[in-house]
Amino acid sequence: MLNEINKDFDTISSNFLKLKNLTPEIVKACEVCIDSLKTGGKIMFCGNGGSAADSQHLAAELVGRYKMNRPALNSVALTTDTSILTAVGNDFGYDTIFERQVEGLGKKGDVLIGLSTSGNSKNVLLAMAKAKELGITTIALTGEKGGKMKEQADIALNVPSDITNNIQEMHIAIGHIICGYIEKALAPKIKALFLDRDGTINVDYGYTYEPEKLHFIDGILELCKNAQNNGYKIFVITNQSGVDRGYYTIEQMNNFNSYMKSEFEKHGIEITDIYCCPYLEHPDRKPGPGMFIKAQQRYNIDMSESVAVGDKERDVEAAFRAGVKKAYLFDEKMQIKDSKGIIVSKLTDIKF
Repeated sequence: MLNEINKDFDTISSNFLKLKNLTPEIVKACEVCIDSLKTGGKIMFCGNGGSAADSQHLAAELVGRYKMNRPALNSVALTTDTSILTAVGNDFGYDTIFERQVEGLGKKGDVLIGLSTSGNSKNVLLAMAKAKELGITTIALTGEKGGKMKEQADIALNVPSDITNNIQEMHIAIGHIICGYIEKALAPKIKALFLDRDGTINVDYGYTYEPEKLHFIDGILELCKNAQNNGYKIFVITNQSGVDRGYYTIEQMNNFNSYMKSEFEKHGIEITDIYCCPYLEHPDRKPGPGMFIKAQQRYNIDMSESVAVGDKERDVEAAFRAGVKKAYLFDEKMQIKDSKGIIVSKLTDIKF
């Protein structure tokens, strides 16, 4: 069994390496989907069996979220409405279940992505034919031979296998790539105020975790309100090695953060997200840029328009390494003489 499983992994790895040959066509697929959504169109998916599941999966990535928090994107899987599927299947025949939906829901400028491991699923072929009549761009996700869909589609992505499960593995990978590039292109960019926690937001009593020890530093509320008024989203980026040192637990750390967030809310301030590194040794630990980068990727942050504030040089260094262009070092007593960032003694001196 061990040898067989290893053989399966070798096959999968080889298939995915060959997928690079489809990169130019995948780029085209990304571009037509992005153009459609930009101009008020929608992305429709259809397929049978496992391909139906993939259709639902990919539509959900666009309507919900793939990697980034952003507005919902117009997408629908034609495989999900059981009333339509059973009514059309009963009254007009199973082969028409997708065609009728394309006719009713589709319009010029939309995109139809048909998934079929054989490339010969009749109901998908009829849907794609109807799409062409309506001026809808068609993309086929098929197997190596491509079947009839290869000739019918505007863009054919014929993955390098004729084995059903391997084809489906590559289909979902391509689907994820397409969703990812759609999301990057269409998610609105935001600007962020990145704040260190202890010593910047709250008084640092040394590994602070008890809610009753939350005391805001003078000027932090005014800084955050000013940031919000200028269109910045607020993120907390904090090293919390006290967890790894055994001084407090993850739960206690999270409780403190939740309490802090609720106290900000009482003053009309929204903390968009909090990123913590509870480890002594970890790529995310500042001065590493990991937490900043995770926030950037999830929220599509424009780092060149963002601002970071911390009370230690590692806060400034991590921000710069992540691409933040302006970073402040808060030193209330003005004891620090040299920093890569802009040294301020008052948080209210920070400008946007």
